[in-house]
Amino acid sequence: MDIIRLTGVSANGTHGVLDFEHQRAQPFIVDATLYLDLFAAGRSDALGDTVDYGRVAKDIVAVIEGEHVDLIEKLAQRIAERILAIKPIAKVDVTVHKPHAPITVPFTDVAVSITRVRDAQGAVVPEHKTQSDIQVAVQSAAARSTEQPAVHHAVVALGGNIGDVESTLRASVREMDGLSGTQVVGISPLYRTAAWGMADDTPDFLNAVVELETTLDSHELLAALQGIERAHGRNRENHWDSRPLDLDIIDFDGITSADPDLSLPHPRAWQRAFVLAPWVALNPTARLAGAHGGLASDLLAVAADRDAVQLDSEDWMLAGHAANAVDDAGAKHAALEKNRQDAAPVSRKAVISMDSTVRDAEQLFREAIVSVDSIPGNQVQGISPLYHVSHFDGPDALSAVIQIETKLPAADLIAALGSVEAAHEGLIDLDLVDMDGVTSDTPDCRVPWPSARNHASVLAPWMDMDADATLGSEPVSFLLAMAPDAGQVGMLSDNWIMGK
Repeated sequence: MDIIRLTGVSANGTHGVLDFEHQRAQPFIVDATLYLDLFAAGRSDALGDTVDYGRVAKDIVAVIEGEHVDLIEKLAQRIAERILAIKPIAKVDVTVHKPHAPITVPFTDVAVSITRVRDAQGAVVPEHKTQSDIQVAVQSAAARSTEQPAVHHAVVALGGNIGDVESTLRASVREMDGLSGTQVVGISPLYRTAAWGMADDTPDFLNAVVELETTLDSHELLAALQGIERAHGRNRENHWDSRPLDLDIIDFDGITSADPDLSLPHPRAWQRAFVLAPWVALNPTARLAGAHGGLASDLLAVAADRDAVQLDSEDWMLAGHAANAVDDAGAKHAALEKNRQDAAPVSRKAVISMDSTVRDAEQLFREAIVSVDSIPGNQVQGISPLYHVSHFDGPDALSAVIQIETKLPAADLIAALGSVEAAHEGLIDLDLVDMDGVTSDTPDCRVPWPSARNHASVLAPWMDMDADATLGSEPVSFLLAMAPDAGQVGMLSDNWIMGK
């Protein structure tokens, strides 16, 4: 068998029998030897024929920083199980070091080593006694496919006319973004549609379109969307009635299908302006597949109900907080708005940090990214890996960094970030770290963020996102090396944005 060795993978965890070990994190160091067949990788030079040892290292860190165990023997077993879930690894040696173990005599280290294999039935067991049994396990693991799940592109139409529809639509966007393996990549403006063909006293509909990247197949996505509808009180018994929420798959990878459970593309999308108008606003080159297909903009031009659809809001995902932020800032922001009307907006690159100590911080980060991207003039262009931040004098946190192109002045972007924070009840901190060509030291607009150079929780994810990044005239890599808290941060995941 061939091997890959990882040595000295370290992270902080709360493992141990004593009470204080349940509360105070301490370092654990792991060595792992992976046994697998590397013949195909040696010939193909393809990552898919070997193991991403970066992923293995991150999985080890995730176990160390995960659920508490009393014994490092148990910790070693969990690490081995996690590693053996990665194809095509068939056997692993794991050594867990606990250099700060509570031992009352002088010592250098204490460690536990185990060897585990995956047997022919896929179970994780102690090492087999015969080489033939190991070979069976290797062959079984090598035979399993190493293919990653396909990522699909979907277009989903949203609508409703009962209750607080705008709030319901916002919630549904965030819930779609929270689906397993799913990321919202585009959100249209909000449109108001007269209840065309219904009773005169029927409330207007609000409509929007989102684009998704998802590892769910079309029927799994449909089932998930219907679950979101039900959670918001949708009853599909009366198809043409008013409703609190309607989620329809308009397009899925351009597939054409007459499946009775899910026709693709949506059979009536080609003639519905309340679908076409927001879709064209989101993607001017959008194209509908199928017998009635074509450019969505051309279909919109001849849709019978096109006059019944009117633009309602471009910043609806902010729940009105953006307007409140401007009002609260008073005359200064009003003057800035007047000045902006006299000059063409300049697009600049900006870096924004995200930080939170709550349990569901990862999901809050995903929702915040969707909200920031939906602000008019903003476009998210880069998302860093997710980092864990240890605090000795308070709860641990998660952090990440995003890069955007924005046409907003720095003060307005800061105000908009405050609105996103308010929409999430202050459970997440968003800070403008840097903006190209902008230097400001006013009380409500400090750019670059003065303390960013001292926070590894900002610098580490930023450097992972952009290895050549600079803050002022200094490389972020240099600032990270000098940061006083550099030892308190560790990467958790570089694909967290896709959900669990």
